[in-house]
Amino acid sequence: MNVVREWNRAQADFILLPASKARFVDFEGAIRAGKTTPLIWKIIDYCVNYPGIQCMLSRWTGDSLDAQLKPKFYEECPRELLGRGPRPDPGTGANGWNAKQEYQEFINGSRCYIRSLKSSDDTARYSKFAGLTLAVVGVDQPEELPKDVYSQLKGRLSQPGFPQQMLLTPNPPGSDHWLNEEFPEDNHIRGHVYLHTSVYDNRDVLGDDYITELERDYPPNSALRKRMIEGLRGLAMIGDAVYGKAFSRSLHVQPMDYEPDYPLIESWDFGQRHPAVSWSQFLPSGMWNILGEWMGDRSFLDESVPAVAALRAELFPRITTLNVCCDPAGAGVQGHGIRQTAVEVLNKHLRQLYGPETGAKYQRDANRPERREYAIQQTSGYMTRIVHGRPAFLAHPRCSILIDGFEAGYVFDDRKFVNAAFPNIRRPKKDGYYDHLQNTIEYAILNFGTGIVRRRRPQTDADYDEDTPKRKRTVRGRAGY
Repeated sequence: MNVVREWNRAQADFILLPASKARFVDFEGAIRAGKTTPLIWKIIDYCVNYPGIQCMLSRWTGDSLDAQLKPKFYEECPRELLGRGPRPDPGTGANGWNAKQEYQEFINGSRCYIRSLKSSDDTARYSKFAGLTLAVVGVDQPEELPKDVYSQLKGRLSQPGFPQQMLLTPNPPGSDHWLNEEFPEDNHIRGHVYLHTSVYDNRDVLGDDYITELERDYPPNSALRKRMIEGLRGLAMIGDAVYGKAFSRSLHVQPMDYEPDYPLIESWDFGQRHPAVSWSQFLPSGMWNILGEWMGDRSFLDESVPAVAALRAELFPRITTLNVCCDPAGAGVQGHGIRQTAVEVLNKHLRQLYGPETGAKYQRDANRPERREYAIQQTSGYMTRIVHGRPAFLAHPRCSILIDGFEAGYVFDDRKFVNAAFPNIRRPKKDGYYDHLQNTIEYAILNFGTGIVRRRRPQTDADYDEDTPKRKRTVRGRAGY
């Protein structure tokens, strides 16, 4: 057996460590860290050592399976192990492959199904594996799988008399992926083991030149280094970063203090999946300091408000003036799991703490493409200016999600332009994670940024906050709206 194959067996032995003999194993690794090969060898070892066992090796799509995983299986598996078993099914060739049922039979009667998991029929979503009785399932790059497919697949581990195990070899997922819930890094869920490997563990195969090039592409201060080189979970950049040319982690991330002599800006983006809040300050010198962030996880507004209040009190115990703005969608009744609008709930909280004149303001058109584009351009302008020898835009290191978003997480949609009405505007992608906090930054600059030019229009009843008594009504553009 050659050196590469010996190393692959060693990696498979790593997965076989006593600590990983759990029912569910997640073996994550960096790019080219060598995850697929040990997965294949683990399946081979099961098939050789447990005659009659039924395993499955899979990927999400048929194209990926046929182009990558299936050829790799036959590249690694010794030919002398394959062939007709003691009781071959009709349609099984001399080499042990059954094309109709998509399984490879070993000479000892073991079977390895090699199938994709994605069904072409949405009404039979789980048809690719429904009805199978399996002992071991190996899924390469399971980050591609929807969570419900993974949950259904777990139920296939049911072949009696054999060890039962599910093996996953994903690329490190992003912060919002279901793999983080199933396999937490502290391994506190019984029967679930999280392991990871870095590109350095595969140095003997990849060579020093390849690794040196990766290190050049992803330097130590890069948001993608953890995922691409170290094999750790973190930011997964897919697309053209909105602030890619303007934001620099080494330049724009610095600790700074809240200055109580100036208003604190609190900006809300509503939603049940990931409600988000950011805190910042615009200073007379022309600086914009991003001071803090909060993001919830599947929480309603009634749950979010006290959590935000607690963090606000912790980070800014000496608030003198609080200016609040929010997502205009919060003025609608539907979509928040409450009878009151999100703005009404938020204003009730704010006025209990800071008095009847305090309230969240918003611009009704803040989510329109041209207004979002304007906010992005203004934010980029702050990033590219120097004021008194420092960048006009700074983000505190504790704003980790915002920082990752500025660097690479907040990206443009693959569709280049919004629509025919706005031929020169690109739409930021609604990824369901980074976009929420980024939207709070946009609301902050639209409502409180200096030099904002607003379109004049006649004043109507819609310019007033209905929570405020008539004598306290204030027009849009002032606190209380």
